[in-house]
Amino acid sequence: MRCYGILLAAAAGLWPNHDLIMNTNSNSQDKLLVFRVAGDLVSTTAGALRGEISASLEAAGSAPTGWNLLRLDLSAAKMIDSVGLNLVVTLLKQVQEHGARMQVIYSSPNVLRTFAFTRLDKHVEIIKA
Repeated sequence: MRCYGILLAAAAGLWPNHDLIMNTNSNSQDKLLVFRVAGDLVSTTAGALRGEISASLEAAGSAPTGWNLLRLDLSAAKMIDSVGLNLVVTLLKQVQEHGARMQVIYSSPNVLRTFAFTRLDKHVEIIKA
């Protein structure tokens, strides 16, 4: 697996409770791109994350030369609001346009319920942390 190792730090307090980290694990055929969000995915944080993630996806390239699996790690999130869900749907569309797959890592039952209630779990692979 190809490795990307980019740490995007929270700039000037724009989203101080979130780290956006891209990295990969070299144990499979997948070219894995991981975004870890440290906290809830809500309206106060989703806007800043949207721009940073979109720019990072473009910089990382696309399948087959770039990444082919995006993993959104929400294991630190206890909730997702409608703005956060909109971000996930936007990411899913970008991932599909790149010919790639998307996974979401969760630890909170509330996050899982939100994905099930909105039926996003039918379009994204959901994995318990």
